[in-house]
Amino acid sequence: MKRVSAGGVAGIVAAGKAPAYAQDMGKLKVGQIGIGHNFALQFNNPKTTDENILKCKTHAFWYDVPEICERFKSRAFKKIARDPVELVKECDVISIEHPDYRMTLELAQPALEMGKPVFVERPFTDTIFSAEKMVRLAKEYNAPLMSVSSLELQPELPEIRAWAKEHGPVRSYLTNCPEPMFVWMFPHAINFSHAALGGGIDSAYFSGDYISEIYDITSKRHEYWYNPNKPLGSAVSLLTYKPRNGEPPIIGMNQIGPGPGTYNIQVYGVNGHKNFVVGEHLDDPKIFKPVVSKLADFFVNHTLPRPYEDLLEQHRALVATNKSRLSGHAVKLDSLGGMDALPYSPSLKEWLDSKYM
Repeated sequence: MKRVSAGGVAGIVAAGKAPAYAQDMGKLKVGQIGIGHNFALQFNNPKTTDENILKCKTHAFWYDVPEICERFKSRAFKKIARDPVELVKECDVISIEHPDYRMTLELAQPALEMGKPVFVERPFTDTIFSAEKMVRLAKEYNAPLMSVSSLELQPELPEIRAWAKEHGPVRSYLTNCPEPMFVWMFPHAINFSHAALGGGIDSAYFSGDYISEIYDITSKRHEYWYNPNKPLGSAVSLLTYKPRNGEPPIIGMNQIGPGPGTYNIQVYGVNGHKNFVVGEHLDDPKIFKPVVSKLADFFVNHTLPRPYEDLLEQHRALVATNKSRLSGHAVKLDSLGGMDALPYSPSLKEWLDSKYM
């Protein structure tokens, strides 16, 4: 036994690294609830040089569609949890990517109360009440909470802020996201603007085509969003800001739908204007890379990419946009009640499920 043990140790030393089971010891166990962009899968990338990513490893998965659970187990996860609470108990950090964002508070609460870091894919949640309660739980239990659009983390942001400072004050801006689906794409535009130019949003006004369906359940086709025979509509969330330093309020147009180029923001200051473009195309992998890096930093070091106050204001702007859609007039963010919420359509979940069935 001693000879075998000594030989094993010598083999490890000669190889320069520990065997697979030993390499995983001490790594954070990542649990994923639901399906979306599946950022957790990136923690199985052996080619990465990101030290924080290398400190994490996917462990458990749960979703309410058994067939999809089996597919994900074969892809990356060691086990399928019987329920979300079991997953939370067995994992160190949690990634919630469930497409039914009405369930986010229910799914996040057990992890937050156990003091575990929780990432939530966009949109953050449904109601104002749910958003505020999750942040309250995060503070109460010292459980880091993160939810971002990939556009909030782009390397162009410092350049935008520096330009705005030099050529400002900013009077207006136009942010464009070329895809029109309300709850999935407005966070890209609104959060990008917020990260680039700051907060202090006073009101939101909705105009344009409301698109919530991206999948025809009966025909199993992208009948609404990707139908080449049906032109895509556009929508805008017109945000007005509270005055800054005695200057006139900023007016921001946050558009989703066909527009020039890929994701971009045109900033208009008193001393000029400039267009800032992110990515060469919608699926440019450079757009999503910062999310995985920041997510790993969040899991390992508990680094928050944005303050909770920003997270809540961005959510309020999105909910106010929806309330404006329903009422037909501008809605002040501070007028929202706890049960004011985003709209929901099962179309999004049906579409995602169809990709993995």
